[in-house]
Amino acid sequence: MNMIDALNVFYREDTISDFLVNCFKDSDEFLIQFLKAAKIQVGEHTAFQIDTRVGLGESIGTPDIVIRAITNSHMKFIIVENKMGAAEGHEQTNRYESIEARTRIANKYNVALENIDFHFIFLALDTTAKPKNSQFTFLNYHLFLQGEWPVLQETLQLIFKDFQKKLYSFYEPIKTPNESLESDIQMDGVQRKICWQTILFEAFHSNKELLLDWGEAGGSGRSNFLFLISKPNWTSDKSFREAGLAQTFNAHIDTYINMLNNGSERVKEIGIRFETFPYEPHSKIKILDDYDRFMENKRIFSERLFEYAKKRGIPAKRKNTKLLAMTVRIEALTIRETVQNIKKQFIAVEHCVDKVIGEMKAENLIL
Repeated sequence: MNMIDALNVFYREDTISDFLVNCFKDSDEFLIQFLKAAKIQVGEHTAFQIDTRVGLGESIGTPDIVIRAITNSHMKFIIVENKMGAAEGHEQTNRYESIEARTRIANKYNVALENIDFHFIFLALDTTAKPKNSQFTFLNYHLFLQGEWPVLQETLQLIFKDFQKKLYSFYEPIKTPNESLESDIQMDGVQRKICWQTILFEAFHSNKELLLDWGEAGGSGRSNFLFLISKPNWTSDKSFREAGLAQTFNAHIDTYINMLNNGSERVKEIGIRFETFPYEPHSKIKILDDYDRFMENKRIFSERLFEYAKKRGIPAKRKNTKLLAMTVRIEALTIRETVQNIKKQFIAVEHCVDKVIGEMKAENLIL
């Protein structure tokens, strides 16, 4: 039996981080190969010192791995954030890359900030989990299936081989996402999430006018994958914190898929939402000034959107629950048909949303 499966540690970030650090410490060649994958070059006589879970205070957080590469008097600090299926925490990479984080790292290790060359790596199992901060180099765990990764210690060799086998079995079905979702192949929620994200991204990314985002949302008895589609003109120019709740907004179309369902889950509808910019849960905005005005704008948006959708023959249903304005029914028998129908209905609804937002801006209801 595979050791990773026997210990049930594949998705445990702390455990996998510790395992990688042991591989780094065991073999400089292994570590240098990892750094080269992130286009980080080190000198021939570089000494490495590695720490895990370096606390930088509550406002910054705790990076998974900090690698110090010391060549003569020159020092590189490589911050590695490791993700085994989870999404990036709120502003996590932005916090780790901030000047405040750099200063705290320099103080913690008693090194002058001006003498440190910082590098940042976002290592993720999920092929779609790109970091928000552009200074982070994105690496995917699939890299450990390419080429030779020399570890010296015998036990580490055995564990690493089992880890590679586990990685192979993880990535194999997501190479053909449509076929894997349609078949009886057993996949967990992370694999199905990657399959759906890949399929939906391929369907919409050629339209450069669209803003695409994705993530996860939980709840009682569910773990949903969200795929969000918006446009620059569907969001107010200023946040509600700057301009108030009354005239600010964020409209988008989303798709929810329950990742706890082991079968090939079908998308039954897409939703159109009218939310705050930036998004805040309904429970937090209902206590704010101008909440009633915001909800009145949501009501107007919903009514007009539904009327335009009805005229175009879109199979829409008006909603009056919190921030959901309308849903559109998706009818399909296969994954491919589902995605084609989502795309068809999005194109139809897009024109309606553009029209309603244009009207409401012209009437000075929203900014």
